[in-house]
Amino acid sequence: GAVRPRAFTVPLSSPPMSWNYTVTAHRPSAVSHAVTAAFTGPDDLNLIVAKSTRLEVHAVDGSGEGLRPLLDVPLYGRVATLEVWRPHGAGHPDLIFLSTERYRFALLAYDAESGEIVTKAAGDVSDKTGRPCDCGQIAALDPQHRLLGLHMYDGLFKIIPALAGGTLRSEAFNVRMEELYLLDLCFLAGTPRPTLATLHEDSKHQRYLKTHEVSVRDKALSDGPWPQVAVEASASQLIALPFGGVLVLSEHSVACHSGGAVRAHQVSASGAPTLFRAHGRVDPDGTRWLLSDAAGTLYVLAIGLTDRAEVTSLTLERLGQTVAASAICYLDNGVVYLGSSCADAVLLSLSTEAHEDGSYFSELARWENLGPIVDFAVLDPEGQGQGQVVTCSGTRRDGSIRVVRSGVAFDERASLPLPGVKAMWSLHASGCGGGGGGSGGGVAPARLVLSFVSETRLLAMARDEEEGDHLAEVEEGGGFDTESATVFAASLAGGAAIVQATSRCLLLLDAASLAQLGVWSPPDGAAITLAAAHGTTLLLATAGRTVALLRCDPAAGEPIALLATRAFEHEVACLALRPPAAAPSPPDASLDASDADVPMETDSGGACGGEPLLAAVGSWTSFSLSLLSLPSLAPCGTTPLGDKGVVPRSLAFYAPAAALHSAPSLLRKKACAERSREGRPETRRRTSTC
Repeated sequence: GAVRPRAFTVPLSSPPMSWNYTVTAHRPSAVSHAVTAAFTGPDDLNLIVAKSTRLEVHAVDGSGEGLRPLLDVPLYGRVATLEVWRPHGAGHPDLIFLSTERYRFALLAYDAESGEIVTKAAGDVSDKTGRPCDCGQIAALDPQHRLLGLHMYDGLFKIIPALAGGTLRSEAFNVRMEELYLLDLCFLAGTPRPTLATLHEDSKHQRYLKTHEVSVRDKALSDGPWPQVAVEASASQLIALPFGGVLVLSEHSVACHSGGAVRAHQVSASGAPTLFRAHGRVDPDGTRWLLSDAAGTLYVLAIGLTDRAEVTSLTLERLGQTVAASAICYLDNGVVYLGSSCADAVLLSLSTEAHEDGSYFSELARWENLGPIVDFAVLDPEGQGQGQVVTCSGTRRDGSIRVVRSGVAFDERASLPLPGVKAMWSLHASGCGGGGGGSGGGVAPARLVLSFVSETRLLAMARDEEEGDHLAEVEEGGGFDTESATVFAASLAGGAAIVQATSRCLLLLDAASLAQLGVWSPPDGAAITLAAAHGTTLLLATAGRTVALLRCDPAAGEPIALLATRAFEHEVACLALRPPAAAPSPPDASLDASDADVPMETDSGGACGGEPLLAAVGSWTSFSLSLLSLPSLAPCGTTPLGDKGVVPRSLAFYAPAAALHSAPSLLRKKACAERSREGRPETRRRTSTC
């Protein structure tokens, strides 16, 4: 599901020189391996997911019902095996062992101080001779952490010994194995010497289960405590049990072997073959396991034990149909993660009662997977030169057609269901106040204002170690009016103060304590309908067709001062303030300073520190746009928006550097035409472009 990055390729014999550069268009999304571990801390529960060349670390919430991404680390190689190494036992963080397809391994740990993954050990375990095994690499870790092993070549088993503290030795060696066609292997638990159980096939296509004892001192394998036994011809996987013994998964049965004792359970009553692909342990004692087959059916296997840890029964129950999993990780509180290499990854919540569709789980979350891509085509439906990739993704019942295009992606940090929200504004803790819409430059919003039909709620972004970033309602609102609907809210005076406009009045509040600094109400008692702000300047419109300009400065003697008002013939539909230019260019020689109908732009301290010099007002009935000079609110000009009744609903000033000096506005064209009719010479004047 990803395009691997490649280096520059330069043809040496083709002048002129051409360059080809290939980059990753989509990150790997197919899950090949997943494990749970106390990776970031001894008391933490983490989900580690391997996706080709990337390793993701997630934190499991305290309730076990959600995942919070912590790390996304690129790897120089594709992950072939992934295991958890617990040399120190409980009370210490776990380590992660992985190997790549190019026969390199690494032992990774988490550094709590830097918040990064560090490499404890690494090396190359490839051999110059040997035939790579057809079943792929298999990693097996001794439960007592005496050694770990890798099966990478036919007839060879690579052993990496470990010291008493769990540290890997610097030397690794191969031991010969009689089994050439090995299907699976694992280390048994509770044995005095490292004991390896293998599942292999002979030349007659008969499959056997055999055990070997590993001698690190002699660097050899010897016969194990169990005799070689024949298993079902379709046996494919081995699962080591914590109480001793091993499970053998076949297409028609699940068998438990423990020495000479064998207990089997038939998978399907109809005799249809079931190809198991993944398994995951539910209970720490290994009495319950989750199994998934190639068709996406999820099972739970329960093992009955006596007081002497002897297997008495095997019970296999079908839970329902979901994605075909390649990795299963049980998290906590009945929540399980299913990663897939051929379908989407899902987070399920198990239940004891069946749902309407007969399944015993419900889906909590889903992560899209683009792979495997069977075929694709590049299309440009809009004819704008930006192609879209249409892929045939997935296999079997999980197959789908997906469209991939380049663009801006959004990362959801927090969510809160709030039905009935009519408008919202962000209030900044520092930086510039919002201009026109309540969100100008500055840092990330510290508060969020939500306006409903008859009330207002004030939320704040909070950070918690267990829940992470989340939205919480501010209980102590101070002077903030939460009993009325908010018309407008913004940060003013560099974030030191905030304003809230309701239909009745305008409130000036301290940004830190939310204490009320000033109140202003329209003299005629009309309702406030619109507002726009920048710096300390606030422009209001009332239902009485009046526009008022106010200066809101908490440091002044009068926090809210009325500067000017202007009445319009029609009701105001929208308004906006033009931020001052950051720095004006040298004046043109042809500029006529005697023209007083359009104000000259001067530097007022930049986009954040200066006050606006122009305001734009749109009307409902006249279908026109007017420019006003500040602070007098004197008209600069009016232009119609067309003959088809175009109603302005929102305004914003756009003034790029080139347009300020070369591109005339609509109002300037009209003024130039009037000057031509009056016989006045045309003068160039910098005006705001609407």
